[in-house]
Amino acid sequence: MAINARKVRAIIKREYVEHIRRKAFWIFTILLPLMWIGFFAVSILTQTRASGVRRIAVIDPTGKYFAPLRAEIAQSKDAARFDLTPAPVPPAGIDALRAALRDRIAAKKLDGYLLLDPGSVAAGKVAYRASSVSDFTYQERLERHLNSVLLRDRLISRGIPPGAIAELEKTVSIDAKRADEKESGGFLVSMVFFVFLYATLIQYGMYNLRGVIEEKSSRIVEIVISSVRPTELMLGKVIGIGLVGLTQYAIWSVLAMNLALLSGSGIAAALGFANASIPTVPMSTLAYFVLFFLLGYFFYASIYTAIGAPFNSDQEAQQLAMIPTLMIVSVWAFWGLIVNNPNSTLATVLSLVPPLTPMVMFFRVTLAPVPGWQVVLATAIMLASIVGMSWLAGKIYRVGILMYGKKPTVPEILRWMRRGESGAAPEPAIEAAKG
Repeated sequence: MAINARKVRAIIKREYVEHIRRKAFWIFTILLPLMWIGFFAVSILTQTRASGVRRIAVIDPTGKYFAPLRAEIAQSKDAARFDLTPAPVPPAGIDALRAALRDRIAAKKLDGYLLLDPGSVAAGKVAYRASSVSDFTYQERLERHLNSVLLRDRLISRGIPPGAIAELEKTVSIDAKRADEKESGGFLVSMVFFVFLYATLIQYGMYNLRGVIEEKSSRIVEIVISSVRPTELMLGKVIGIGLVGLTQYAIWSVLAMNLALLSGSGIAAALGFANASIPTVPMSTLAYFVLFFLLGYFFYASIYTAIGAPFNSDQEAQQLAMIPTLMIVSVWAFWGLIVNNPNSTLATVLSLVPPLTPMVMFFRVTLAPVPGWQVVLATAIMLASIVGMSWLAGKIYRVGILMYGKKPTVPEILRWMRRGESGAAPEPAIEAAKG
């Protein structure tokens, strides 16, 4: 029997309007971008702004390193991070001095001390003792400045003029771009879109599952099913909720464009990046994102909808619902491989495996040039998988949507998948009532 397009459109409109009108939709739509902005702002601030000054005593028996180290730090961006004080060695010796410094650290008058005795410097490992050694950022910066001072001292001791040392110390930065010189947005843009794709596939898949269970438990589906076929109802629900997802992405895109155009420079300046700019998002990235979101959504929405149909509560469906969720989550097991070598043989094969294709292929095409035939092949495989999964989901849905009472077992659900198309849809409810 052919699908009634008019009825499907009516169900799509009903699902779309119902979800768009929910306060939770608008709260999540507005709150999530604000949370992301806050996350990045706090992350940047904690990495670029001093979170307190480290008071460090420097034991320098030779007297060669303290003054250059303090000058090196004072001329850098870390001047506000460190407060260095000299710790002269008393007649009692270094051990007595270290004991006294430990007492000062315990009394919170110092944060730590650094021992630059000749033996440790020559061995390449100097002692740093502090109240806490979990401040890795501070330790790394202090180590970098100390190494600069030691290198300069060694070069001077070998007769190299200070002017030549300054020339030798000049560094370069790598301007990394793809070989085809096409704008890709960089790893950060790819990663953000990848996380959004990953998260929303689970989110909207669960929307379908819970929507089916809610309608079934409230018996609304019995009224709706009297005028439409179960397959038409399932198709309308899946498409309607998918359009809700696209609407949410459209709103986020508008917010992102306004943020970049109107306040990007202001945010960058507030965070201390006078020359910073918000990364651009190429149109190709947006196009691939929409494509693979739609392919992934319809594939997983069919699975989640089929899982929700036989059950009467979230608790009953929870175990089976973990199957598609784990399929999506499993992409993280290959994340490092894809990032380091997007065109490796394994990454290519994974991008053609339907449960992983939306995430893996999207990540690949935004990180490196991918042959066009692979994108076309992945799209064709996903379309075929969607048709097959929708067909199987439809067989489960038409039986399970009117099944009440007894919780079906997995073998029973598998028998529904093998059942032919003949027979009235309400049959399972009658059978359940007789049982």
